Amino acid sequence: MQKFFLGKKLVAFKASLMSVREGTHPLSSPEDALQIMTMKRAKGHVAKAHRHVPAHRETELLQECLIVIKGKIRIDLFDTDKRCFKKVVVKEGEAMIILDTAHEVHYLEDTLAYELKNGPFIDDKEFI
Repeated sequence: MQKFFLGKKLVAFKASLMSVREGTHPLSSPEDALQIMTMKRAKGHVAKAHRHVPAHRETELLQECLIVIKGKIRIDLFDTDKRCFKKVVVKEGEAMIILDTAHEVHYLEDTLAYELKNGPFIDDKEFI
């Protein structure tokens, strides 16, 4: 996993989904609003039937995860002065989790990707 910091603050990380080890393994911190885990199981494995008991969850930050299925993108990360401090290429089979920083996405190839983020949806984009 590649981690990206703004000063001492972790603001994003990139993970390769192609080198996932057996079992379930969290990539995100338990405190993050967006939780992401890898799961690799052999044929025949059963995750026992379960549900998640409703619980109050409150978040202020919107966190995003981009998972590239096909193609290639570049995500530019910006500091609080609106300057790009890191450019990260994310390829097929990789995921980028943006925890707390401005960002811009460049599509370097025809791309198919998933974007996951915590909800509910609020139109809150502020262009920099």
